[in-house]
Amino acid sequence: MPLKITIQNIRMHHLKGVVSSTDFYYMNLANRMLKAISRCGYANDMTQEARLRVALCVTLYFEDIICDAGIWRSFVTKNQQLYGRRLPFFDTPDDYQPDEPHVEDVRLIVWDAVMTFKYESVINPENPAIEALSQVLFNMIDQQFEEAPINEALAAYFRECSFMDDFYYMRDALKFFVFSCYLTSGRHIEHYLKSEIDDAKVGIDDPQEAYYMAECVLAYDYRIGPLALLPQEWLAMVLRAVGNNAEADDVEAISWRKIDVYWREAFDKTVGKDLKTTRVTFRASDGERLSVTYYNLAQHDDSIARTNDFMLAMMAHYRGEWYLNGPAQWGRGKTLYEKVLAELHKNQRIDHPHYEELLRDNDGSPLFYFANVGEARKFIEQWSETPFVGDFPTDWKKGSETVMAYLSPTMRSFAVSIGAPVYVCDPRNPYYDKRKAQEGAHSLVCCAGLIPGEMLQHLIAHNMLPDACLKSVVSPEHGRQLMQQNMDFFARALLRDDYQS
Repeated sequence: MPLKITIQNIRMHHLKGVVSSTDFYYMNLANRMLKAISRCGYANDMTQEARLRVALCVTLYFEDIICDAGIWRSFVTKNQQLYGRRLPFFDTPDDYQPDEPHVEDVRLIVWDAVMTFKYESVINPENPAIEALSQVLFNMIDQQFEEAPINEALAAYFRECSFMDDFYYMRDALKFFVFSCYLTSGRHIEHYLKSEIDDAKVGIDDPQEAYYMAECVLAYDYRIGPLALLPQEWLAMVLRAVGNNAEADDVEAISWRKIDVYWREAFDKTVGKDLKTTRVTFRASDGERLSVTYYNLAQHDDSIARTNDFMLAMMAHYRGEWYLNGPAQWGRGKTLYEKVLAELHKNQRIDHPHYEELLRDNDGSPLFYFANVGEARKFIEQWSETPFVGDFPTDWKKGSETVMAYLSPTMRSFAVSIGAPVYVCDPRNPYYDKRKAQEGAHSLVCCAGLIPGEMLQHLIAHNMLPDACLKSVVSPEHGRQLMQQNMDFFARALLRDDYQS
């Protein structure tokens, strides 16, 4: 049965409530693109999922720039701020306008869409087959540019921004960037969602509540999209792109508290009173006091607050008020409260007891190199005075590989990467191997799970991966330059939260 894009495929990539008669036009355009993709030479190397995503992403990019919704415009602006150029990889014409189609835009979108489903390898964005396909798709939208209809509902969404008046509608906009937006959803999202659902199921029996909790975590805590930014950063960028600076400030100011246990200190009686003004006062585990209206706790009266002593929940602070962010569990009694509190904080990381001393003895460098896992483990546990618990690869069974340990200045504890030293050019590293680095250093930048993000940021910032390169039809040196000039972007686009969290 031939692949087909339905109206639901278009609308599921729109913001909640954004429905337009133009959806049918863009559905038909996406299907024409899908046929063009199927006829191209690169089609045999693409899964059906990849073909669908390429067609949808290019179509929705076109819809975005036609109505200048601000999504693509905000990306171009932020990329310029970060890297001093409008787009990664590709030069743009002097008269470039972000509300007009450009073949360079399409090449980037096609590459990003194809990479959504590739985790073990990386495709050179200059790949001739991707370039040829991008030219075909660009020609299709360029021919339609003057006649394509404006999706007025999408155009108005961020400009009128009425959703900002309600916390939960605003949170729906954050979720859009996580799960639906053509530019920021996709890569790693299913993995992040599954991970958070599994964590939620530890304390929540209802699968729907576990899913709801996971959604709420992703809306605030995960870095997404090709620039690996938080959802609220993406939303604020789009609001600024369409001139709503005050609303962007409000979004940037949002703070949220991860799952915590809140002791109920006081509560108002609600009989005959407005739920939007009567409040419950909580004390968080760190001592902060939160005053929350019953309305913002999704409560219809004071019965829950009156009959319970504490609440296990996530909270968000928006426009001066605290809101329940996800499901809540209530409990009674100091004994149960202390038990829940201890369970919640049992894996809390403790600062390394010899942090300053280790840095001083290591000439100020946070990087430590070891010949094998046994040597690394012995050193780390000796200095930490506790069994090692690491962030990232902690498979200590790979005893013969070299190990690089990183003493994080933010976490003030060790994280490790197994096998990485051969790729790292550092005068202090005796295990660096230039030939192996030329062959495999790019994997640290492009494949999740090989190295902690903060460690990789340190290597990139200090130019310690000079051999990392991509295969290029132009020349090996051109492939190296492409990687070196865009290394931070590659890491953001391909590792996302694993790089920037």
